[in-house]
Amino acid sequence: MSHGYHEGLPGYTPQQILHAGCAECEARAREHSHGLAHLDQHRFAYAWQRAAQWRSGTGNLPDLDQAEIPLLEMLWSVQIQLERFGIPIGMLPMSPVAGQDIRRLLVEDGQI
Repeated sequence: MSHGYHEGLPGYTPQQILHAGCAECEARAREHSHGLAHLDQHRFAYAWQRAAQWRSGTGNLPDLDQAEIPLLEMLWSVQIQLERFGIPIGMLPMSPVAGQDIRRLLVEDGQI
C-alpha cells in the first residue's frame, strides 16, 4: 500500500502522527500495534510527547485526528505504567545522550 498525500486531505496538519482519509494511516491505526511499529525514532519521540500533551491536559491538540487516537492512547497507557517506576509523564526512558539527539531532531523539525 502506498502512503497517501496528506497535505491535500481535509483537516490535515503536519503535527498529526496518523491521519484519517489516508488509507495507509487508517490501516496502520487498525493494526494491533496501532501503527507503533511504523514510527521511526523521531516520530516515536514526537508521538510520545503528543500523547502526554493530549492526555495530561498540558496542551491543547486542536489538530488531533481520529486515526491517531488508538496509538496515542496506547502510548499514554505505557507512560502511566512507567510513571509508577519514577519516570515522569512525557519523558522517554533513555540515556541523556539519546535524549539530546531526539530533542535536537524535534527542534530541527519544528515539532517543539
